[in-house]
Amino acid sequence: MSRILRLVLAVFLISASVAFAQADEIQDATIAAPEAHSVVFENEHVRVISAIASAGHKSPLHSHPPLVVISMGTARAKITNADGTGGIINVRPGTVFWGDSAAHEWELLAGEIDIIAVEVKAALAESEANGGDDSEGAVESAEGVQDSTIADPGAHSVVMENEHVRVISAIASAGYKSPMHSHPPLMVVQMDTGRLNLKNADGSEALINVRPGSVLWLDGAEHEWEILGGKLNAIAVEIKAAK
Repeated sequence: MSRILRLVLAVFLISASVAFAQADEIQDATIAAPEAHSVVFENEHVRVISAIASAGHKSPLHSHPPLVVISMGTARAKITNADGTGGIINVRPGTVFWGDSAAHEWELLAGEIDIIAVEVKAALAESEANGGDDSEGAVESAEGVQDSTIADPGAHSVVMENEHVRVISAIASAGYKSPMHSHPPLMVVQMDTGRLNLKNADGSEALINVRPGSVLWLDGAEHEWEILGGKLNAIAVEIKAAK
């Protein structure tokens, strides 16, 4: 190996070491920016973060694992990634997108940040180990109860899907009755205010009140429901690794 090549290789290795060290030093959002980020729920499959801030707020450099972002409010923010790249993003109620592991800082230019982020703990490990679960679309339970998107497409629809998650939108107004259907393990994020009567496959019933920003984990469910007042407007993040 020539002297010049050895020198180039040495410089590259030093630069790479510095880069990895810097990445390791970037703190989680809840540690680097606790004034805007807080944990609202956590189990072995997900950690759910609430991010709330008003116009003018600047969030310092912080990191996120792979996650589904659900916007509850309307805002415009300037995002700057750890490598200096970035841009302007606009979000509104109901905006949903997937983000791979990221390190960034942001400044809220207008509106209010009101976001629920569902971090998927298995996403990175799944991708590295076996390329993830490529299954897509609706499934049936062992008892034959149809998936929500098949049994009740009038209220349930897929808004995004990748190898880690399938994200469902459920929207209905007072008086709507949803027939018996099934869900795999999922995190439900409520976008609106409503009251519904829930009847499970075993015959048990419950009266449920929902409000914007409330979150609920289900290990899988088979139920039907009727909207008694207000409306149902929910985003459900199905976790494929939890099946």
